[in-house]
This record gives sequence, C-alpha cells and structure tokens, in this order.
Amino acid sequence: MNRMQSLIAERLEPRRAQALRLVDAIIRDAANSGLLIIPIGSLARGEFRIHSDIDLLVRAPLDASRRLRAEQIVANHLRGTDIPYDLIFEADLDADRVEELLHDALHAC
Repeated sequence: MNRMQSLIAERLEPRRAQALRLVDAIIRDAANSGLLIIPIGSLARGEFRIHSDIDLLVRAPLDASRRLRAEQIVANHLRGTDIPYDLIFEADLDADRVEELLHDALHAC
C-alpha cells in the first residue's frame, strides 16, 4: 500500500462513521416529523468510500410543506460537513426506478 492509499484508508472509517451517525439522526428526526427517509446508494450497500455522497430517499407522496420539512431536516444535519448529499423524492420517480433504489436499501438490512 502506498502513502496515498494509506492516507485514504486512515480517513475513510471516520468519514463512514460520521455518515452513518448523520443518517441515523436524519431518520430519527424525520420519523419525529412523520416522514420516512431511508439511505440508498453506496452507504446502504456498504460501499461508502472517501469521496462518496449520502443518497437519501424520501418515501411516499408529500405536500409542499412536508417536502420542505424533509429538505430542512437533511440540510440541518449535513450543513457544515464535507459530505455531499442527494435527496430524492419517491413521488418524483417512476415505479421501476423506486424499486431499483429500494433494492439497495433492502439488501442493507
């Protein structure tokens, strides 16, 4: 392992742990607001890397105020971190794409 690989490996675990803590807090705060937000993508698959982002799926159709609330919860937790994120709303996707995204989440359990 060269120096760069060592440095990346050294920084990866704290970043992954931080991402997991943040997602847990987002899920909890969302649930307290009556929202269901779940991790998808690399974090859900256990493939989170040093430059990965956090992908989150907001389940179920939402009115404008609940959609805004979901955005606020996620932004409040991730603001100031160096971890980018994608917030995806189930209502904006077709059924096949939702099923594809949920495949990651279900296999992460």
